[in-house]
Amino acid sequence: MAQGVLGVAYPRAALIGNPSDGFGGMTIAFVFSDFHAEVRLEEHDRIQVLPGRVDHLDWDNLDDFQNSVTSMGYYGGLRLLKATLLVFIKHCQESEIALHNRGFKLSYTTNIPVLLGLSGSSAIIAASLRALGTWYGVKMQSWQFADLAWRVETEELRIPAGLQDRVAQAYNHPVFMDFDKGHFNANPYGKYEKLTRPLKNIYIAYSDTLAEGSEITHSSLRERFETGDVKMLEAVESWKNLTLTFRKALEKDDTDTMNNCINANFDIRNKLVTLQPKQVDLVMLGRKSGASAKFCGSGGAIIGMYKDKNMLERLKKDFAKANVNILLPNIVHST
Repeated sequence: MAQGVLGVAYPRAALIGNPSDGFGGMTIAFVFSDFHAEVRLEEHDRIQVLPGRVDHLDWDNLDDFQNSVTSMGYYGGLRLLKATLLVFIKHCQESEIALHNRGFKLSYTTNIPVLLGLSGSSAIIAASLRALGTWYGVKMQSWQFADLAWRVETEELRIPAGLQDRVAQAYNHPVFMDFDKGHFNANPYGKYEKLTRPLKNIYIAYSDTLAEGSEITHSSLRERFETGDVKMLEAVESWKNLTLTFRKALEKDDTDTMNNCINANFDIRNKLVTLQPKQVDLVMLGRKSGASAKFCGSGGAIIGMYKDKNMLERLKKDFAKANVNILLPNIVHST
């Protein structure tokens, strides 16, 4: 057994269908390697879970405290490591998998922008599961890995969340996901299919000043869905249809239809809930050049497609003037 192991996971970008993943919908999402979370597990004489950079409890002054909480939120990664370890132990007990008794210390680092809808918290969880699985020699199927990561947030930490982020991070490949309830009744997982067609001319843009926890959005939508809100139910069906239409267009390399689907995805969301005006402005800024734009996740970061190099240059100029970051994601494709 090695003296230490490293687990790595990447941020997720939802290309179409979100946020229907938590409501029996369909989505297409991928992970990209421009940022990452790492969890390191090293042999130790005890079990030790170490805090990360954002978990500190002392600050230089009031301004330092305010800036820290405003930019990073109230929670760091320490609770994610602890909850993941607990879910992993429970899984092994339920599966009658014996674990060795060697101690370890668990630590993490991440450079994924926080609270921008890029699934940075889930990446820490996924990296933790990979490290623990390697350390104990426990193999997990991709769907099972995603389910365990989802249980960490929903069951242990009581954070409203769908499976989409965890599926993308489990498969490390662009995935079409169908969360049909009938399928879940017969199987412990949804319909997950790796996409074979390449995703082209994708951009991601984000503003560091638009941070907002995903639970704020998801809690409202969950309540409306469970109470049978007609507009919410209609929105879920529309997002599902857009996902199917997008996938068919992808097979035909029909970029006009794909762009229309991306824009419609956001427009439905914008009519369904009250969004931060600045977040709406970010989407409209992306569309100014003719590109499509929608939220990557819960808000703060957007994703879309551009037509050609000229449109990309216009995008870059528009975002630069507004101090918005833009990247062309290095999409991860597992073998």
